[in-house]
Amino acid sequence: MKTRILHPIRYAELQTGLKGYLIRTWEERYGAVCPQRSHTNRRLFCDDDIQRLKLLKQAVDCGHNISSVATLSDRDLETLIERSRRDSFSVDAAGSSAPEAEAVGFRSDGAQTVAVALKCIRDLDQHGLEKTLDEAAVKMPRQAFLQFVILPMFVAVGDLWRVGKLKIVNEHMASVVVRSMLWDMLRAVEVAETAPRIIVTTPVGHWHEFGALSAALSASESGWRALYLGANLPSEEIVYAVRKLDGRALTLSLCHTINDKLLSIELVKIRRSLGRRIPIFIGGAGVEAAAHTLSQINALTVSDFDEYRRQLEECAKNINI
Repeated sequence: MKTRILHPIRYAELQTGLKGYLIRTWEERYGAVCPQRSHTNRRLFCDDDIQRLKLLKQAVDCGHNISSVATLSDRDLETLIERSRRDSFSVDAAGSSAPEAEAVGFRSDGAQTVAVALKCIRDLDQHGLEKTLDEAAVKMPRQAFLQFVILPMFVAVGDLWRVGKLKIVNEHMASVVVRSMLWDMLRAVEVAETAPRIIVTTPVGHWHEFGALSAALSASESGWRALYLGANLPSEEIVYAVRKLDGRALTLSLCHTINDKLLSIELVKIRRSLGRRIPIFIGGAGVEAAAHTLSQINALTVSDFDEYRRQLEECAKNINI
């Protein structure tokens, strides 16, 4: 009887191009593979496991969420990959590729959800808002839910408040609902202990936390161990947290668009203290106003969650776990 050759996780990394922490996350969270264990409890992968990991990576590279493909058979994965690659070169009658058409669909669904949610916020209908957001979170991929529902909703809330069409109590009610929802989502994400740590917060003077909370959730979904520290932190506190927790990256959300001299000083302090080896991801409404400083500190600016996810994945490839 032929004995199957078993390989350590380092061999699986080399063969698949996947980082070890990501392989462990796919196994533990999604049951994507079921490696055997050595007498010291180390993972051992057979050739079939490694081939399956290669297929899963190809499917994810084609734009599919690991959560949606992890349970597919190898044959179904091969079919999905072939179809995805074929569709990526096809153009529909409107001139949009398949992934672009899918994004348009999510954007449309998100706009409808935001419209219903805003009515609930105006009416102080907390239960209705919770139900509306819960239903959208079930129907939409996590990244699309954050990008096309949560963030546009709070942009709209801010705009309505500034022109006097919403009271502070409306904004507070919405904040309570969404903060609780995002915290529950963040706590529910299981990430391998060996995954790289990313610190997420907002700098001093930036009080709105939903961009940062959403970024922490997005990073966790991308296989990072995200620690969200809340809003409005001075530079020295941020640096302390990154050093204390061995953070491999930092994400800052800029909430407002005013030209903030204090922000520039704080960002320069953070970069000077952390050095050049720590990537600093920065997104939010205030990115454009701080563009000069962001360039000066070599920050990685992100315009949406798809770009953020891609940059996180690229960053993870350069980290030695």
